[in-house]
Amino acid sequence: MLGSPSEDDIAYVTDEKANKYLASFKDVPREDLQQRFKGATGEAVDLLNKMLQFNPFFRIPVEEALDHPLFASIRKPDRELSASDKVTIEFEEQALNMKSLRALYLETI
Repeated sequence: MLGSPSEDDIAYVTDEKANKYLASFKDVPREDLQQRFKGATGEAVDLLNKMLQFNPFFRIPVEEALDHPLFASIRKPDRELSASDKVTIEFEEQALNMKSLRALYLETI
């Protein structure tokens, strides 16, 4: 859906292997998300476009995403809480493979 990353998109990638890997793909245009999700509102597609960016520096920050007009009718900022400390999930500190990670996520959920 994102299409091929542009030069600006991959400018932050410093690993040579990663750059070679990214260069190995053929050029693919970004999908029109309004066409892909025909039932979605313009606001929903706008937020998706802002979140679905290859380069993390170009993505909408969480705070701005929460303030997006898409959520205006359902958010109640006066009732929202913020954690006083950083949230950590204990198993994130372990070396994991795909099977054990899935099992731990299921256990946590």
